[in-house]
Amino acid sequence: MFQLDAFRGIAAFIIVFYHLTIVYRLSGPFERGYLFVDLFFLLSGFVLAVSTEKKLNSGIGAVEFTRARFVRLWPLVAVGAGVAVVRAFVIGMADPITLLWWLALDLIMIPSLAGAGPFYRFNGPQWTLFYELLANFVHALVLKRVPTRAMLALAALMGAWLVYTVRLHGSDTMGVDAPTWKTWWMALPRVGFSYVLGVWIGRQYVEGLRTPSLPWWLALLVPVAGIMAVPYLPLSKAAGDLVFVILLLPPATWLIAMAQPPQSLRAPMEWLGNFSLPLYCVHLTVLVWISQVFGRSMPVWVGAVIAACLVAWVFSRLVSFASKPTVAKAKA
Repeated sequence: MFQLDAFRGIAAFIIVFYHLTIVYRLSGPFERGYLFVDLFFLLSGFVLAVSTEKKLNSGIGAVEFTRARFVRLWPLVAVGAGVAVVRAFVIGMADPITLLWWLALDLIMIPSLAGAGPFYRFNGPQWTLFYELLANFVHALVLKRVPTRAMLALAALMGAWLVYTVRLHGSDTMGVDAPTWKTWWMALPRVGFSYVLGVWIGRQYVEGLRTPSLPWWLALLVPVAGIMAVPYLPLSKAAGDLVFVILLLPPATWLIAMAQPPQSLRAPMEWLGNFSLPLYCVHLTVLVWISQVFGRSMPVWVGAVIAACLVAWVFSRLVSFASKPTVAKAKA
């Protein structure tokens, strides 16, 4: 299903454009681009259900599996934090010892407990990798044993919790900020709903469910058009976010999974999926750094997007970011 790689790549670029509007104070059609973060959790659950869940049930332990996932995801952590810490040294964000201590904490995935600022000290998007690992651990520990029907019920419960949390928070942006005693739980329904539903959808695929779809290019266009349309719906921000994440994103993902692009596009679509990983992890630092040095004019922000792509491409050549699932080896 290499079309899902293309979908991941498109989502990463839309998140880049979302951050671009914030950093450079622009207006545009992607002001709700953060909602594609929920897609990453949905795809993670779907892909592991399709590729790895049977092997998980063969006996691999949750700790062993999560360690293997951490090893696979760690290059993303290192690249994102590494680019960000260079900026931190250049601008004198703190004294060198403090910066190195923060870097060490970020590299071993210890989030900030300061109650203020980002979830991770250097690279904001790293928070999603933390919660993906947490979801993978829960999957290997518990979810793999949950029957498919019960999985759908669990997704519905998580969806109800998500509705409550988004309405309380005002938007589906939980998880970005450092947790406090009052907010530490808010990211759980955001991650849990999409991931659990992704597992359920993946099981439908494994069990042989197939449905008609749209032409592949139209299937990829539907969620993009949806995220552009959400801000213009006659709904509150919270309600619009929920409509997109709960009602549009899951069926749109299924339609893409059912689509059949030509085999000649396999290589570029897989490349786009792999490229999305370093792009997601480095783009925000590059956008912010360039805005601080050169300002916020149109030539600057265009150059910043190009620079983010170039930095991501360099790291994609230096480090393997192939988005293949972790191989789960059965115990003897």
